[in-house]
This record gives sequence, structure tokens and C-alpha cells, in this order.
Amino acid sequence: MSSNPNKARGTRWEVAVAKYLNDAGFTETFRLAPGGEHDAGDIGGIVDFAFECRERAKLSLSENVADARDRALKKNCKYGVAVMKKRNSATADGY
Repeated sequence: MSSNPNKARGTRWEVAVAKYLNDAGFTETFRLAPGGEHDAGDIGGIVDFAFECRERAKLSLSENVADARDRALKKNCKYGVAVMKKRNSATADGY
């Protein structure tokens, strides 16, 4: 586990989103390793989609959607999706 608690919390959210998608029938989904300047999102395995998962105390919809769009462009896919954690709630209740 990371020594940075915020990074560790974000990683847990990414893993939870990948598991949720797998359980929902998207059986090829997986958490992508961080990619630096070539980052293509946080979740892989769904064609034409780039996922940007965010687990933060303060969420910025416009920033998160813009980041998801940027990941979609880098991945050369049609859709960027921001998946934001709702505090004290289950994965299925995220935004």
C-alpha cells in the first residue's frame, strides 16, 4: 500500500469501480496502472471508453469531466467518463 493516504484512497476507489463494472457484466474491465503523460484513464477493458475515477473530499465536476475527455483523446476513444465517489456511500452510489 502507498505511503500517501490520498493516493491509496484513490487506488481503492479505482479497484472498487473496476470490481463494480465486472460484477455488472463488463467482465473484461481492470484497473490500469498510472501512465504519466500517456495516462489513458483509470479503468481499461471497455472499448471506446476512458474512465477517470475520482475520490476526493471536494469534487469539481467540470475538472473531472475535462480530465475524462483528455483521457479519451489520449486513448483515441469516443467517450470519457468521470466516476466520482460519493462520501460514505457504496460504489454503486457514486456519481
